[in-house]
Amino acid sequence: MTAGRPDETMLHAWVDGELAPASASEVAQWLAENPDEAARMAAIQAQRAGLQALHAQLLDEPVPPQLRRALRRPLQWQWPHALAAGLMLGVGLGMGYGLGGREHADMATRARAVPAFAREAVAAHAVYVPEQRHPVEVAAQQQVHLVQWLSMRLGVPLKVPALDALGYHLVGGRLLPGEAGQSRAQFMYEDAAGQRVTLYVSVLARTGSVKAPASFQWTEEGATHGFYWVDGRQGYAVSAALPRDQLHALAEAIYRQLD
Repeated sequence: MTAGRPDETMLHAWVDGELAPASASEVAQWLAENPDEAARMAAIQAQRAGLQALHAQLLDEPVPPQLRRALRRPLQWQWPHALAAGLMLGVGLGMGYGLGGREHADMATRARAVPAFAREAVAAHAVYVPEQRHPVEVAAQQQVHLVQWLSMRLGVPLKVPALDALGYHLVGGRLLPGEAGQSRAQFMYEDAAGQRVTLYVSVLARTGSVKAPASFQWTEEGATHGFYWVDGRQGYAVSAALPRDQLHALAEAIYRQLD
């Protein structure tokens, strides 16, 4: 990216989380210095998240009977029809719809959509963790103000877990936009080697379709790994480029303190 204003293609790629970490960091820096454009991108992010959430519950609904019948129909057609049937079967399997019994249940479970707040958490982690000059809006030295401000914006009392016993100190936090214009909070931690971990906090809509998982749910996007869970109306996601067992220990420590 050249110095100055990023073009619209790059700005929208940043919103979609498609930029490399270095480019994403440059765009985030430019947005931090241009609040009007940052507000415009935040509105686009909120609109994108809202669109992604539309009809997300359909992914968990049973396969329509007519599609089941079509998939069971003997392959007696000529090549073009057979190709179309193959594509239909591929789409059905890709959405987690198998035929019958445990296979169907297993595929549906694997393909179940990750909640919007967990996807937002991974994107926010990728954008702000590489940032050196402005990784947070409010530093840990102003933790009282940070917690009060974010609690007011999210509409619930927040608590910042302490991870010093596991080698991570609080860097600070920031306010982020979520789906349907909702506010989100991100807290960032760092160890002595510079490894960063983020905790993403969201308040879910009362009419939302996200159900509390029985345990931590694992996500993986490139080098970024994460655990997310739901407690009441609040969704939490912990993200880092760490092995699963180390990240699980951090998530456990956070969960115990928040509980």
